[in-house]
Amino acid sequence: MLAQTQPLHGAARATARIDAIKTALTVGAGTGGAAALLLALRRQWLSEHTHIRQEAADAAAEFDATERRITELYTAAAGQLGSQSPPVRLAGLYALERLAQDHAHHRQTIVNMFCAYLRMPFTPTPPLDVPESDLAGLSVPERTAAVAAQQAAAAAWEQERVVRVTAQDILTRHLWVGVDRGENPSWPLNPAPKEPKFWPAIELDLTGAVLLDFEFVGRRVEIATFAGTRFIGGANFAHAEFIQHGYFAGARFEGGSAHFLGAWFGSRIIFARTDFGDEPVVFDGATFTGMTFFYGAVLNGGVSFEAARALAEFNQNWGSVRQWPQEWTERHLTAEERMPLLAPKFSRWPEENLPPGCSTWTLVVPDDGSASTG
Repeated sequence: MLAQTQPLHGAARATARIDAIKTALTVGAGTGGAAALLLALRRQWLSEHTHIRQEAADAAAEFDATERRITELYTAAAGQLGSQSPPVRLAGLYALERLAQDHAHHRQTIVNMFCAYLRMPFTPTPPLDVPESDLAGLSVPERTAAVAAQQAAAAAWEQERVVRVTAQDILTRHLWVGVDRGENPSWPLNPAPKEPKFWPAIELDLTGAVLLDFEFVGRRVEIATFAGTRFIGGANFAHAEFIQHGYFAGARFEGGSAHFLGAWFGSRIIFARTDFGDEPVVFDGATFTGMTFFYGAVLNGGVSFEAARALAEFNQNWGSVRQWPQEWTERHLTAEERMPLLAPKFSRWPEENLPPGCSTWTLVVPDDGSASTG
């Protein structure tokens, strides 16, 4: 720009040179400002990314600290379950319950721990008193020691019974649906209830466990395995919901009856070789939506399926024909027939909103030789 002023003379040349210098300074200042702005933007970008990385690092550190704390609590509580002292074992159970309630993503692992504890060997009958004939030939000190040993064994058995019943109670209390079905006609409830203490999508594995006076009324579980389980004093599964699978193969009900009044059975329910004992078994008002196996079931006390229903178009991955107990079968609803009711409180639908009769549902009825599932 200065070179372009060479042909000029006098005041014109001076003015042109001043204008060239001003323009150059303006361009220089603008360029410097742009560079400063670019540098400021770069610094801001680095600051923001550093902050983001720091937040991620802090979150990871907090997560690691939380997981370490959970692991420590879990290990301590699990160690308490192995204690010889019943109060310590009880404390371990309640510590695990609190841990599961506060950390949902660890619930299934803790449920597995409860199930493992209940699967441990346990004799359901208390130790017998020492026979008098065994005490007759003993000296007084020996007799006293024998009686004391028997009393200690009986006390230890009772303490373990209390611990096991507590484990059962903790395990099942968080499966309680907690919604008045009279107000919500859907069954099973969908979505899962909002009760804070309810643990959804839980799987139980109580294979071979010994369960005492087992109460599972109104409980909801995704998958439940009771294969080979001994139910001492009976078991009540009224209005229980088995969303996917329920396995009772080889289970035994001893000293009490089995109740499945109004229960919901999902994809598959297996009662193969289940020994229901000598008490009547109740499936009144139950709903079977998938494959059902009763082959080899022992029903010495009889079984009732009054108003029980089965979904005709069910998942046939495990078979196409349900296996009901001997002398029971399915019958389609007629065009004029509605779903039967036992009583309003046992109904799955409000009385004013019963589903119409259709071929989708069948009723479980006594086999008189004429009923057929088609």
